[in-house]
Amino acid sequence: MLRTIQCLVILALGLLTAGAGSAQEDEGGCVYNRTVYPERGELCQTGILKRCENGAWADIGFCKKKPMPEPISGGGDEVLQPEQ
Repeated sequence: MLRTIQCLVILALGLLTAGAGSAQEDEGGCVYNRTVYPERGELCQTGILKRCENGAWADIGFCKKKPMPEPISGGGDEVLQPEQ
């Protein structure tokens, strides 16, 4: 009896997993952080540029760094001398 229940649970999990995979293929995209990205969509993750290709993330290079903003000028820097 227990063995039959175990077999049914394994079969049910297999069907659920297969259904989830085919739904993603039908949609045509990749999932990252619970968000579905379209086929050929790109994202940057820890400095690596990734593209969704055939439902899987592929590393395609390094992310381009955004230029640093111009510093805010508010006068000169004050240099403090140590007390003697």
